[in-house]
Amino acid sequence: MNRLHILIFILFTFLFVTAFSKEDLVPVQEINPKPLIIKKVGHNKLIAEVTWDGTLENDNVPVRTKFRCFSDAVTVKGPKHALFGDRKVNFEIKVHKKNVNVKCRYGVQDGSTFIKRIRFQT
Repeated sequence: MNRLHILIFILFTFLFVTAFSKEDLVPVQEINPKPLIIKKVGHNKLIAEVTWDGTLENDNVPVRTKFRCFSDAVTVKGPKHALFGDRKVNFEIKVHKKNVNVKCRYGVQDGSTFIKRIRFQT
């Protein structure tokens, strides 16, 4: 009988502690990339639109954006810095040579980072 009382006491203590304990949530800052959009604007000009979304970031927080191509067939111009609230940034890609495979890397660097790689043919 004594063991039964001890078992019931332990069971109810465990139930009380788990039922009334407060769960502490850790805030997470996160940047989620969206699909890259490349538009042909002119004869030898492309516009790459890098977009993102995220949580627990202020809209006026500056983020560093990058778009770099590893070929002499194209040159990239565009902003180096943006605000998180803009949720997008455009880069101008100027094409110098046709029918060349180009590898590029783009992304946003902040407290949380994403870097993506793409390939396309000019």
